Amino acid sequence: MNTPYRNRYQAMMNDVVAAGACSACGACVTVCPHNVIVYDAGQPRRRNAKTGTPFDACEVSEGVGCDLCAAVCPRLWPRETHLRDVVFADDRPYEGIFGIYRHIFVARARQPEAGAQDGGVVTALLAWARQADRIDGAVVAAVGDGDRPCLPTPKVATTVAEIKASAGSWYTYCPNPLALAAVRKRKLERVAFVGVPCQITPLRKMEFIDPGVLISAKKVPEVVSRHRGFLRGQPGRVAFSVGLFCTEVFTPELMTERIERQLGIPLAEITKVNVKGEIRISCDSGAMARIPLDEAMQGYQRPECRHCGDFSAELADFSCGGVGTDGATIVVLRTHKAVELWRDFEASGAVETWPIAEHRKAWNILLRLARQQRGRVPLSPAAATLPQYAAHAETEAAMQILIAAGKTIAEIEASMAAACGDEPLARQRSFRTGTAIPNDPGDPAAGEKRLLPPPPPVDLGGGTP
Repeated sequence: MNTPYRNRYQAMMNDVVAAGACSACGACVTVCPHNVIVYDAGQPRRRNAKTGTPFDACEVSEGVGCDLCAAVCPRLWPRETHLRDVVFADDRPYEGIFGIYRHIFVARARQPEAGAQDGGVVTALLAWARQADRIDGAVVAAVGDGDRPCLPTPKVATTVAEIKASAGSWYTYCPNPLALAAVRKRKLERVAFVGVPCQITPLRKMEFIDPGVLISAKKVPEVVSRHRGFLRGQPGRVAFSVGLFCTEVFTPELMTERIERQLGIPLAEITKVNVKGEIRISCDSGAMARIPLDEAMQGYQRPECRHCGDFSAELADFSCGGVGTDGATIVVLRTHKAVELWRDFEASGAVETWPIAEHRKAWNILLRLARQQRGRVPLSPAAATLPQYAAHAETEAAMQILIAAGKTIAEIEASMAAACGDEPLARQRSFRTGTAIPNDPGDPAAGEKRLLPPPPPVDLGGGTP
C-alpha cells in the first residue's frame, strides 16, 4: 500500500524550527487541539515538557497521532506552488509571475486614514466591509494598549474605529494567526484576515489540506471530529483574506537599536514607517529620517524570511502592496469572492482606481520581486516526474489503513464522516516538486536585458471588474 507522505510534529521541530526556517506565524499553536504547543519568544515549543524530554517529542503525535501543527506549517510540504491548484482548481482565468489573478489594478482611498500605508486601500476596504455588515471584525496587526510603540501584536478589531486605528505597517513581524483563537473564543463568524504570505499559506492549508491527515487507526471518531474542528473551524470563520506583498520583515532591533538608540528618535514620536528603496521614518514633528535599505537588510532582516518564496501572497483572496507606486496600492483580485466584494466597495465611492497599464513601473517591479522571491525556493531536479500532492490521496490511504487495522465498515464510515464532514471528494490532482514560472520569458541571453511581459489591458484583467 502506498501511503502519502505525512508531516509530523518531529519534522516541524527539526526541519523548520531547529533549522532556522520557522516563519513564527503561530499557526501551529492555533490549530493544536491538545494545547501542547506554546508561542515563546517568537518560536513554537512544547508546553510544560518534562525535564530531559527531547524538544521534538509530542506524546500525542507519537501516540494516537495528531500532527495538525505540521499539516498547516507554511515551511513544510506542500508549499504555495503545490497548493495553487487546490485553492483555485480550474477557475484560473489569468496567471502571471505573481500568481493567479482575475483583475490587477492600482487604487487609492479617497480619504485615507492618518498613517495608512501607501493608498490606504486595505484599511478602507476593511472599514467599509464592517460598516456594510459584510464582516464581524478583522484580524490585523496593530499597536494597542500594553504594546511598545512601533511593535504591533495580533488584534481582532470589531469596530470601524478599531479597524481605522490599525492603519499602517511597521515592518516587524506580527503573528496574526494567533488571533484566530480569539475569533473562536468571541464566537465571531465572519472576519477578514490580513496577513503576510507566510500567514495566508497556513490559513489555506487549514481550509484545503486533505482531511485524511486527521485519521489514524488509534483514533475514535469523536477525537477525529474534535481535531477537524481545530483544522477546518479556523478558516470557516474567515469571510475573506487580504495578503500583503512582502519580501522580508525586520527584527525589533531595527526599531529599538537602530532607530531609537542610534538615531535618537523616540519610538512614541514615530507616526509612520515605509519602505521605498530605503527605510523612511516619519515623526510627529514632520521630520523624516532615512536608513539605506541595504543597511537595514544586512543588519536587521529576519533570517527566517530567506526561506519564503511567495512575494505577492498568491493564495489570498485579495493581494495588496505599494511597490512602485507613490501614495497608491497595487490590488490583485484572485477569487470570485474578492471580485464581488470589490465591485460593491468601489461602488460605495470610497476609492479611485487606474488600470495597471498606466503604472508600468509598478507592474515591472512587481514582476521582478515576485520572480526574485520564487528563486528562494528552487525547482527540484525531479520536478518533471515526482508527484507532490494529490487531493484526497491521504483520505483514500487512511481508509486502507483502517481496513488493515480490522475496523468494521461502521467504524470506518464513522471515522471517514468525522474527518471529511460534508466535503465532496475532489478528483485527483497531482502537483509537482516546484514548477516553472508561468508566462515568464525566462533568463536572457548573455549580454541581453531581461524581458518582462507587458501589463494586461483592461479587458484581460488589467483593470477593475
